[in-house]
Amino acid sequence: MSKQPQKKHALPLQGVKVLELSHIVAGPSGGMILGDLGAEVIKIEHPATGDTARSHDNAGGTFYTFNRNKRFLALDLRGAKGKAIFEKLVARADIVLDNFAPGALKRMGLDYAWARGVNKRIIYCSVKGFLPGPYGDRPFLDELAQMAGGLAFLTGLKDQPMRAGASITDIGAATYGVLGILAALYRREQTGEGECIESGLYETIVFWVSQYITTAQMTGANPLPRGARMSGMGKAMGWGVYQLFDTKDGKPVFIAVTGNRHWAGLCDALGFADWKDAPEFSNNRKRSAEKFRIAERIADVVRTLSYDEVTARLYKGLVPYAPVGTPLDIVDDKHMTEGGDGGYWLPLKVGDKTLRVPKLPFAMLQSQGFEARKQPAALGEHTDDILRELGYGDADIAALKADKVVRRTNRMLKIDEADD
Repeated sequence: MSKQPQKKHALPLQGVKVLELSHIVAGPSGGMILGDLGAEVIKIEHPATGDTARSHDNAGGTFYTFNRNKRFLALDLRGAKGKAIFEKLVARADIVLDNFAPGALKRMGLDYAWARGVNKRIIYCSVKGFLPGPYGDRPFLDELAQMAGGLAFLTGLKDQPMRAGASITDIGAATYGVLGILAALYRREQTGEGECIESGLYETIVFWVSQYITTAQMTGANPLPRGARMSGMGKAMGWGVYQLFDTKDGKPVFIAVTGNRHWAGLCDALGFADWKDAPEFSNNRKRSAEKFRIAERIADVVRTLSYDEVTARLYKGLVPYAPVGTPLDIVDDKHMTEGGDGGYWLPLKVGDKTLRVPKLPFAMLQSQGFEARKQPAALGEHTDDILRELGYGDADIAALKADKVVRRTNRMLKIDEADD
């Protein structure tokens, strides 16, 4: 009997309603995750300027990347009419996600204490620079968190801290915020009560570097930065082989040996039969003590081979390896384009171009696949529809537009230059 294909369930957050009050990366990436998981996300932006990422000088790359699977409402929350509309939305919502400046929602009278009076099941999540404490009211940003939290020190050169190349703090803190939201949704099923969650950029970085903080306390000394001035990863990590090697055709390959099985595979791949079972290399501690000698021999062999030749051998030997991928390399990466059920990309439509953006980085066997159900849209593009759903008539909507409480445009970027 042939095996029947397994029935896929709806996306796990289908029916969950989210109000996103956010800009740039931290808030929008959290809203995107919830939207990809099936939640109905309404992104609320200021009518005059919208998400500031719309006006960034990067061809809209940041805005387009993090704003799929949302509807767009342009609403001024500062006045009574805007607050009344927001109150109607909160009454129907499950989640409010923001990354406004510290205290901004409270100053507008729209914080969790207010919202709980409207809807006791509401879950608020704020992505902030810091969790509550001495620094809690400070504005903060991704790069600042990398500096203050120790990551830039660890990543950089001696006396030259360096941030990571991606907005990892913003996305990481937002992801932890989403984790808190999911936990709150689960508990709400038992209690019927909402929750107020905060996720901190600074604390995210401190969490990520915690193993180095622990080691520093044990040794009484800071670790050395892992930059190139230390000759790279091989010296910084406690593995016998863990660094880049140059190939014959100039495409470097990173080789990692973290266990005895990797070591045996490496020796088979590179012809080190005399080392494969040698007692002096029988465990990682011994190999780590001889890492420079091992690296020199590996380098001598790898530089005589092309990248494809050496990686074919490493693949056969089950040795971990990687290229130094660039963004343009990754767009055509075989695993990303062919993996899973139709690849790990989603189509992003920008003008007459169709670009690729990555799906969420996990798969669910019994859930529908992640899709770009909605493309990023213009400021306030869904304003009229959302207001009608709240019971506002056409005359009401026209009056709200005249009073600049709401707005609907056809502009994607450079909103501050757009006419109504």
